[in-house]
Amino acid sequence: MSLSLKGQNSAGLYALMAANLALFYGVVQHDAILAGDWAETARQLAEAIPAGLGLAVTGLLNAQLPAEAKARIVFLRWRDPLPGSEAFTKHGPADPRVDVAALESAFGPLPVTPREQNALWYKLYKSVSSDASVTQVHRAFLFTRDYACLALFAWVVLGSAGFVQIPSVRTALGYVAVLGAQFLLARRAARTHGVRLVTTVLALKSAS
Repeated sequence: MSLSLKGQNSAGLYALMAANLALFYGVVQHDAILAGDWAETARQLAEAIPAGLGLAVTGLLNAQLPAEAKARIVFLRWRDPLPGSEAFTKHGPADPRVDVAALESAFGPLPVTPREQNALWYKLYKSVSSDASVTQVHRAFLFTRDYACLALFAWVVLGSAGFVQIPSVRTALGYVAVLGAQFLLARRAARTHGVRLVTTVLALKSAS
């Protein structure tokens, strides 16, 4: 399921990366962030980089990090970074949709160690993974997680290149700030969707 969901996200991720490249090209050419014809710049970039190649390159970049490393970037935890690791001690009790007592009645004493929490949560997830509400939030989580990691890559690589190629230091700093804001917003969205995925599964299982 996760592979098919990631496949559905490929075109959107490519579009975002193309937009990042168009912004970089526009800033370098015009030495400004708000000035310039971005629609024309994006059109020229699309002609220069065929969609098939763009999708392949985006997929290649996205595959450089394993799922655990991406989770570390999103949740800022080195050990047990997956959101399911706090399913029963943090996320579940904080969501009013989740009946923790019902879960305890159905599955016995709920685990407290991160690995045991994630293991039980994943078992529950597999039983409801085809539910529309789970599929929707899972896809959103995968998209924003991968986007956050690609945004971090853009921040480091394009930001560094910007300081070399953008004539104005002030414009370069503004450009790097835009890239940084993109990453922070994407990371926050990914964290929100990740927690929502965890609690949606718990809510479905506690109500069944």
